[in-house]
Amino acid sequence: MHAPLQVDVAGRALAVVERDGAHDPATGRVLTGSWLWDSALVLTSHLASAEPSQLLGATVLELGAGTGLPGIAAVACLGAARCVLTDVRPLLPGLRANAEANGLDAAQADVRELRWGEEHDLVMLDREVPCVDVVLMSDVFYDPEEMPAMAATLRRLWRDGTVCWAASEVRCGVQDCVDVLRDEGLDVAEVDRVARPLLRDPMQNADFAVYRIELRRSREG
Repeated sequence: MHAPLQVDVAGRALAVVERDGAHDPATGRVLTGSWLWDSALVLTSHLASAEPSQLLGATVLELGAGTGLPGIAAVACLGAARCVLTDVRPLLPGLRANAEANGLDAAQADVRELRWGEEHDLVMLDREVPCVDVVLMSDVFYDPEEMPAMAATLRRLWRDGTVCWAASEVRCGVQDCVDVLRDEGLDVAEVDRVARPLLRDPMQNADFAVYRIELRRSREG
């Protein structure tokens, strides 16, 4: 485990603990969600500067949370009532560690496994988190084949008034992922684009996009 990174959000320093050694048990591959990535910083900054009123008193759920910075910041700094931090099982200890490092108890930060499109996980989530106001996602647009399962998960989470924000580095394959989500009945609109030095290579800049995602309502009559 590395020394915690410090991230300033709305005037408060948040700690982000990165843990080595989390692997996919099926493939043995290292899970990149163990580390903080730039898209999470971009999304958190966008929420703090452009969307703070949307978070007041909200229940926020983060999909593919990784280290959980956007969801934790929503509660610790931006007025949300509760965050539900979800990812695959090997990443859950890191999410719990980050919630605790920033003073959030279990009532404020619910850490749970959620595999996209998995019915058992979705049934449990429906039962225990019946209303989600805001969904957050960062750096999850990397494999178009995963997008139908993500879209199915978003549809199950959606209630009247739910909104989703996502951030991604602008790179090959992202537009393909966005196109699949649109084909699956979601409206995806790019609302911001920023260029910033990379966290792990400050001499190199990259472009990042922030998206607002909503469930497309069928038109009748």
